[in-house]
Amino acid sequence: MIALLAAVKEETRLIRAELSNLEKTREGGISVWTGQYRGTTIKLAHTGIGKAAAAAATVALLNNCKPKALWLVGCGGAYPGSGLKIGDLALAEQEIFGDEGVETESGFQSLEEINLPMRQKTDRPRYNNWPLDQELLRWAQPLLDKHASARKCRLGCGPFVTVSTCTGLSRHAEQLVARTGGLCENMEGAAVALACEQLDTPLLELRGISNQVEDRDPNQWDLAAGMATAQKAVLALLQAWSGQKR
Repeated sequence: MIALLAAVKEETRLIRAELSNLEKTREGGISVWTGQYRGTTIKLAHTGIGKAAAAAATVALLNNCKPKALWLVGCGGAYPGSGLKIGDLALAEQEIFGDEGVETESGFQSLEEINLPMRQKTDRPRYNNWPLDQELLRWAQPLLDKHASARKCRLGCGPFVTVSTCTGLSRHAEQLVARTGGLCENMEGAAVALACEQLDTPLLELRGISNQVEDRDPNQWDLAAGMATAQKAVLALLQAWSGQKR
């Protein structure tokens, strides 16, 4: 069984259309769609917007279905210097809480810089940076490289940054990149990564680029293109997953 998670329904419309025997139930306080894709059972849900909603929905979904892995899908904004354009694809190596910390006269300080762990797991404190499953990443990256090449788009792989307040100024985007090395920005991923580590569930995250993170101009965005790119990539991965009879 694979669990799929996105912030909003528009980010899973194409995927749901490909699932057979699709049924909707209410589990753990959230709506969950259960279906089949080439013999693989899929549990799919939506988190809503933001970190708190994402963490709550992830815990509810994972406590109810116990999947082999959770795949987080959606759209995101490309940071300056990422080389990514609208319609390109991004794969997360890790997730970073971008605005947990403190603002000082000398600039932003992360949780690690102020020695305030977000979580203490055995002897490994977690601050702003949260890992994703490296085995899943190694499996998915060559498949997505091939998929992106066939669709004549680019695949970027690197850190994702999760924020509570979307970045609407180019200078702020440049500051975030300078201190995180981030590839793209979103509002849910790090919270999902925290919940997946808490519940020992492997996490894979991929996003289609819908906009550049710069001085805010929604007229330059293409949310539909970003959402479609991510969903088509998920379907390609599901086909490979089912073919390997995992």
